[in-house]
Amino acid sequence: MSCQDCSAKHQGLTLLFGLIMILNALGCSANPQNRSTGKLQDQPDLSTARDISCSELNTLIANRPDLVIIDVRTLQEWEQGHIPTAGRIDFLEDDFDSIAFALPKNRPIALYCAAGGRSSEAMQKMKEAGFSELYNLRGGFYGWEDAGGTISEAPPTSLPQKRQ
Repeated sequence: MSCQDCSAKHQGLTLLFGLIMILNALGCSANPQNRSTGKLQDQPDLSTARDISCSELNTLIANRPDLVIIDVRTLQEWEQGHIPTAGRIDFLEDDFDSIAFALPKNRPIALYCAAGGRSSEAMQKMKEAGFSELYNLRGGFYGWEDAGGTISEAPPTSLPQKRQ
């Protein structure tokens, strides 16, 4: 056996060893345990937080008697009309978190504002606080009006409180 044969064999073993080290490192980093949250990555996220259309909101209203609808606009906006059966929590007020986070986390909650921006932010805050089923009305109240949705001028519906 010549020195060239030994050298080629040594290079092959070095490459193989390097490949094993890389695969081992990838295997360790692909651990299903997410170290930042302790949540298993392979398990589905059972919470829902997504944008919905006016027709999807109408379907939820018809099929989910436990649905909580929350208008997160200002009082001045609210007084111009709102979705029937909606409660109101002004997203821009300092007490938004304390009022919103006192709602039952296991009830479906549909949020809307004028055009969808504030309610999207509210949905994200509530998702981070552990609410399990959240919906943001895409296009907000303006989209609801444009789609011919029913407009109410009734007082806000009382918001449910979580059980102690």
